[in-house]
Amino acid sequence: MKRRPAFDAAALPDQVWRGAFRLNLPSPAAQPPPDVDAAAHAHGARAGSSTITAPMPGTVIKVNVHEGSTVEAGDPLVVLEAMKMETPLLAPHDATVRNVHVEEGDRVAGGAVLVELDD
Repeated sequence: MKRRPAFDAAALPDQVWRGAFRLNLPSPAAQPPPDVDAAAHAHGARAGSSTITAPMPGTVIKVNVHEGSTVEAGDPLVVLEAMKMETPLLAPHDATVRNVHVEEGDRVAGGAVLVELDD
């Protein structure tokens, strides 16, 4: 007994692709580089201020600064433990600590603000 295919390809309407196809999408339009200063003002950042955020969820195991502390670029501000690794979060520039939002032992989500700095 001869088996018949489940459907007859010749009976398909013309709109259906019958062969191999490749999806070609146009390239996105060229964009100018982002304006960092405008982005800072759009997010409500004050001139001369910055925030240190948690790069991943974890536990704060050490806080090396307090409100009013003066820090230099590269000084460790907070040590975060995630996935059994300690990650020190460093000051990006010379600054004064405006606010510390965490204490040792706090569990934080990724992106949580830990420390705010002023120039």
